[in-house]
Amino acid sequence: MGVHILLPNSLQELPDVPLFLSLHNLCATLKCTSPSAVIFRSAVINAGYRISGTHVNPLGLKSDAPMDVIWDIMRCWVKNHPVKAQPPDQPGSIILAKEPVLQANFARAVASLSKAQAKKVARFLPNPERHWGPKLRAGRQITSKHISLLGPEVVNGHLNLEGREEPDAKRQKTEVQKEEDQKTEDATPSS
Repeated sequence: MGVHILLPNSLQELPDVPLFLSLHNLCATLKCTSPSAVIFRSAVINAGYRISGTHVNPLGLKSDAPMDVIWDIMRCWVKNHPVKAQPPDQPGSIILAKEPVLQANFARAVASLSKAQAKKVARFLPNPERHWGPKLRAGRQITSKHISLLGPEVVNGHLNLEGREEPDAKRQKTEVQKEEDQKTEDATPSS
């Protein structure tokens, strides 16, 4: 099912670049806002290097640009989008203390979108069902406040089923208790 999505995705990757970087991890190191992937890709392309996505991580990028160039692009981004002052011993402060050698050009490059993105083809497999993902923790009761998460048909169906099962369970419990009470009365000697 997912081969038609993953195969074109992996074929568009740079084959001679073994590792990828995460734009969000770079920004977390510098404690800055993240540029969009298109803007960052444009800056790398405008600097004269190649860049592509990766099939491993939706936010991952593969590039033949050296890390000095990547950090220079990020330094230029931070100059346009300042960050709060950090302690001088933090990695982000040390990286930002150096002036960029390369002046990044964030103008949108034509090749900044991959072929799949330009054609609006899905890059990753869609969720297998509606509201797929983490469910409620065990022991939690589904209430009307969960409608926004699960949808009204799920919540209403669950609440209706819950209302039906509960009285039957109580009836069964009381019948079992009556039988046990009857056995204990029969077992006790009468005085």
